[in-house]
Amino acid sequence: MIDIWHADTYSQFLDMRTKPAKDLLAAIPDSFIPQRVYDLGCGPGNSTILLKQRWSDAQVIGLDNSEDMLREAKTTYPALEFVADDLAIFHPNEQLDCIFANASLQWLDNHAMLIPRLLRFLKPGGFLAIQMPNNFHFPSHQVTIQLLENNPKWQYLLKVLRYGHLQAPFYHVADYYNIFTEAKVAELQLWETEYIQVMNNHQDIFNWVKGTGLRPILAKLEKTEQAEFEQAYVAAITQKYSLQQNGKVLLPFRRLFMVAKI
Repeated sequence: MIDIWHADTYSQFLDMRTKPAKDLLAAIPDSFIPQRVYDLGCGPGNSTILLKQRWSDAQVIGLDNSEDMLREAKTTYPALEFVADDLAIFHPNEQLDCIFANASLQWLDNHAMLIPRLLRFLKPGGFLAIQMPNNFHFPSHQVTIQLLENNPKWQYLLKVLRYGHLQAPFYHVADYYNIFTEAKVAELQLWETEYIQVMNNHQDIFNWVKGTGLRPILAKLEKTEQAEFEQAYVAAITQKYSLQQNGKVLLPFRRLFMVAKI
């Protein structure tokens, strides 16, 4: 299997990407003292180190299926534990105190089955904390669909995307409320936050999306086509986001948060 993830590309905006992880972690009560914690989809380890700093005495394990991400994580945080595994088949050998999934579960299908399965891996009193992007209806993502549709040689890539034409959020808070209440969790927090990210220019919007949502697309293109797609994307996105008075560009980014105690 080809590794579509590039740690250097993802890490270009690491502070911005880490802010939601900090907000997610902050929603877990200070009184909670776990012994065993998994960070699912840990990427370059920027969320794993947050967990270890919060719970220094706990065994904290970062999990990812990208060799490049894990290599970066182990290089940056050699004292932390990282393992290679697939989120879709994740199955710990013993029950856990906390499962942390920051911007990772959006790559998997059937959350109505996935979330109850993850909850079953937790000890009583344990926490499942999830954060997912919910901005697939924003121009930063919808522009991609338009570019693929309008170029016959790229149309086959439409099937790679997990979303289609959208005018409203892809994920709905009410659906997740139902999933968690049906699972009979003891406590539940659900909220959405729209972050405003200040980009230096329209090129930076491409550079941001290139590190996550565009990876499945770019991984299937040759370098010359990647450059062609990049040029087309920047030209299109320039029409969607206005320049501020100082020349910067404001990029809204909506995220969905879920913290459940069993």
